[in-house]
Amino acid sequence: MRSVKLHARLLALFLLVLGGGSIAYQIFIQKVPVTESESDPVWVVDTQVSFQARPNTPIKARMYVPPLASGFTALNESFISNNYGVNVNRENGNRLVTWSARRGEGQQNLYYRLMITARYAEPAPLPENGPQFRPSPALEGAERVAADALLAPIRQHSADVETFISETIKRVNNEDSDNVRLLLGGDHSDQNKAKVVDLLLAVAHIPAEPVHTLKLEESNSQQPELWLRSFNGQNWLYFNPVDGRQGLPQDRLVWWSGDKPLLTLEGARNSRVSFSVHRNEMSALRLAQTLRSQDASSFIDYSLYELPVPSQQLFRVLMMIPVGVLLVLLIRSLVGMETLGTFTPVLIALAFRETQVIWGVLLFTFITAIGLSVRGYLEHLKLQLLARLSVVLTFVVIMIGLISLMTYKLGLSTGLSVALFPMVILTMVIERVSIVWEERGGVQSLKVALGTLVAAVLCHLLMVWKPLVYFVFTFPGVLLILASVMVFMGHYRGYRLMELVRFRAMTEQGER
Repeated sequence: MRSVKLHARLLALFLLVLGGGSIAYQIFIQKVPVTESESDPVWVVDTQVSFQARPNTPIKARMYVPPLASGFTALNESFISNNYGVNVNRENGNRLVTWSARRGEGQQNLYYRLMITARYAEPAPLPENGPQFRPSPALEGAERVAADALLAPIRQHSADVETFISETIKRVNNEDSDNVRLLLGGDHSDQNKAKVVDLLLAVAHIPAEPVHTLKLEESNSQQPELWLRSFNGQNWLYFNPVDGRQGLPQDRLVWWSGDKPLLTLEGARNSRVSFSVHRNEMSALRLAQTLRSQDASSFIDYSLYELPVPSQQLFRVLMMIPVGVLLVLLIRSLVGMETLGTFTPVLIALAFRETQVIWGVLLFTFITAIGLSVRGYLEHLKLQLLARLSVVLTFVVIMIGLISLMTYKLGLSTGLSVALFPMVILTMVIERVSIVWEERGGVQSLKVALGTLVAAVLCHLLMVWKPLVYFVFTFPGVLLILASVMVFMGHYRGYRLMELVRFRAMTEQGER
């Protein structure tokens, strides 16, 4: 017996770990939303390119746009223009869009819109053979002396590429140094400081490149922010060339890398590029469905959400049946309430989905009472059990038809759902109550019928609770956890709440 209990407990523990592990995998690895109301920020980046077209001259506007795999998931990308051809190519690891037109007149406006979100995003791909060495630029005279003077203490205070770059940025931003002022040449802008940092790193044979990022915050006017990055053989190392901060913040979108300007124009002049960023909220579930419609990666690829919509609706109902079964098991084992079996209350709860709770209880009570009344009358005729039940069920069908007709005449649409009230459930309930009546008497049969009705109402309320329906449908591992609890309860032989009330009088007499 002990080996059997141990086997059952091990099985329950295995199911519990397996179900809990699958739920944890979906939440932490697949980023599945825990609740249906969970939402994620969706950033909308609008870029406007304005310029003045030269008369009777072909126009070509080339602008860098973000790589789609940059730590964010692209939901939509739009190139909006009037009478312009659009072509997107790759150039040195960047994406470059080209707008072209035979001719244009006056002010021209081109638009680029990108919708992105951080959920379901994969890390930006790393170069297979990242830059590890670059030749030193040719420096002569005072510039060479200044560079060597700055690099000497930097080498002493650094241990690797990461600390070397940080120390270089720190030294270049110290404008009290004569060597720094010489290399800056009077231009103390952030862009020029980044060039000096890059120059010193090149002298030290450390590869680095400027990278231009956009900050994801509500803004109607924003310009890209300059950063530096270096590849250490395993990862990209990002550095702010102004304050030396390391690590690209999560609210930065890499737009393009390199020294080339954002926009180049042919056949136009007076160009201007403006950025605006706005934040919206989107349901995480809708977000995943949007990605699935775009053949993008999301948790829907490996879930019941991939099924056709009618099948999804069916499985939402079917997967809640074990929840109701567990509730009936707890009611019978812990509370001690008697019901007509374990599954009958769950089936009645499913019927309540059509009639709603109040109408369902009334119809259940009325039709069952009619069936039992007919059964009581037929008992006087000394009919056999099978014939008696057959007559009762025939009258039940007649009553259902009359109720549907009367409610339709009264204009009550709810009554029409009586026709959908599962006949198998009613016939089974009446048959089971009749058998209990035969074996244990009328009072006990009414008690069992009442317990069945109460359990059915509780099951219905639990099985239609939307947060629970969503969680069970989205995380099927819950069913394994329910099965684990059922196995644990299989060997429960403890007290029930109804028994404590039942034997209270005996304990009171014993104390006296």
